[in-house]
Amino acid sequence: MASFNKVILIGNLTRDPDLRTTQNGTAVCELGLAVNRRWRDQAGRDQEETTFVDVTAWNKTAENCAQYLQKGAPVLVEGRLHLEQWEDRNGGGKRSKLSVVAEMVQFLASRSDGQQQGGYQQQGGYQQQPPPRQPQGGYRQPGPGGRNDGGFGGPPPMPGQPYQPEDCPGYNPEDDIPF
Repeated sequence: MASFNKVILIGNLTRDPDLRTTQNGTAVCELGLAVNRRWRDQAGRDQEETTFVDVTAWNKTAENCAQYLQKGAPVLVEGRLHLEQWEDRNGGGKRSKLSVVAEMVQFLASRSDGQQQGGYQQQGGYQQQPPPRQPQGGYRQPGPGGRNDGGFGGPPPMPGQPYQPEDCPGYNPEDDIPF
């Protein structure tokens, strides 16, 4: 039987990362992640639900999380579900906990301005403007030097800075209506 175990979450850290090392020197970092869900109920009232998820990162990913992240930082976590099971110390029977083992953690804000998500800010204070929107359809001429940049019209964002939806060719804000 086939199986697939993949989780992608975007949320904010609920506490500062906790970096430790195993006996053989492997770095392991524990993160707490809060993921919000918003919806409108049948009566038209806005509802919100927060899910708290424990995340474990290993090796270089763990070291980077401990170095660059802090409580409240927005992150994207890609990983797999892991079920831990143990016997309660006080004779309470079997216990279990579902958590995420991170395979990739992407920082969604720079350390200097922890509340800014995405964007085009580069080091040194230089602020690059988003590329102009391209008309829909048709072939886009290659950029300078004959390079075809995939239709985004400018250099890629800095690491950890994703493209914003409005920067993508064919973006229509009306498509983002959640119903």
